[in-house]
Amino acid sequence: MRTAWSGLAALGLIVASASGIRTVREELASTHAHVREVTDTFPLPPPEETVTLSLGYRAALADVLWAHVLVSQGTHLSERRRFDNLIQLIDTINALDPTFREPYRLTDALVTLQTGKTSDEEMRKARAIMERGVEARPLDGELWLALGQFVAFIGPAGYLSDADERARWRQEGARMLAHAAELSGDDSSTAWQALGGAGILNRAGERDAAIRFLLRTRSVTDDEELRAKIDKQLDALIGEEEREAMKRQEAAFNHLWRDDLPFVRKTLVLLLGPPRDPARCAGVKYRDDAECAATWREWASRSGFRSAQTQP
Repeated sequence: MRTAWSGLAALGLIVASASGIRTVREELASTHAHVREVTDTFPLPPPEETVTLSLGYRAALADVLWAHVLVSQGTHLSERRRFDNLIQLIDTINALDPTFREPYRLTDALVTLQTGKTSDEEMRKARAIMERGVEARPLDGELWLALGQFVAFIGPAGYLSDADERARWRQEGARMLAHAAELSGDDSSTAWQALGGAGILNRAGERDAAIRFLLRTRSVTDDEELRAKIDKQLDALIGEEEREAMKRQEAAFNHLWRDDLPFVRKTLVLLLGPPRDPARCAGVKYRDDAECAATWREWASRSGFRSAQTQP
């Protein structure tokens, strides 16, 4: 009898609990359906203090925060709200691991791919982050390309409101693209993408800078299709006499290259400098001759050529 009463009491308690839970959950569900998160709270201290907080596990914490950035970006886009903490998080990641490449490479996409209009200040901060990237990794041509495209095309195209600032960004971005092309080496795709910077410089009235851009890009690439495209652009910028002088200079350079180190790639030859006879060039009699030049710039100058063609 006592067992039966205990069972009934337990059943009554379960029913009462279920009824209570239903009553509370119904009200909570209604509240939850009407509540929407509209702002973010940044939980971390300033970047310098976060570095101390990492207790030496700087790269590991940077990886965790970067994973959080990527997941949160998707969540914010799906909820159609701005990712308010994005730039603060990337600043913290940069402080934790300054050579971590991916945040620099994707900053432009993350900042511009937001719900609502991206402000001028956010664009400037994004540029500062990307410039921090090329400072930390100065020989990374892909980062220079991303920075140049952002500054020359993306920012001025539809985000910056001041006309003078847009014009200044385009010219600065074109020079960044020129540097990306110089660093492209065997990666002709980077040079192809950077080539638009020459047109920006030319339209801005900087014809000589555009010519130097094209000449330097041409000097470091072995892509014949790219060289042909550059030749067409040069034909529109310089006269026939100057083009003939360029061809003579290129022929002279190729002769030295093939005669001295035919098995070495052109970019490495440009880095090594022109061949010279140490014994002949040791005295003062021949030290100013083209054959005794220590750099390709000196060789071009002493040979009567323009030096931009053979600069590494």
